[in-house]
Amino acid sequence: MNAWGLSEGGTRVQGPETLTDRQRAVLRCLARGLADHEIARVLAISHIQVGVVVVEILRALNLRDRMAAVVYAHETGMIRLPLPR
Repeated sequence: MNAWGLSEGGTRVQGPETLTDRQRAVLRCLARGLADHEIARVLAISHIQVGVVVVEILRALNLRDRMAAVVYAHETGMIRLPLPR
């Protein structure tokens, strides 16, 4: 189990390779703190499609919510933000 307990409860969290390119792009945007409408603008898709893709990500990775997906992205190294000074 990792620091945030993503594999808590006996369920296994899948690796990022199980995601499509679009799902990885949405997850990276989500992990950077963008709202659905901002993700939609960045990726040139509708905000409704963003919500659909987020649900697909949660199912594919066996995660409970968006916050768990953000933690997952950081813990798996999908995104690295600079440390505050």
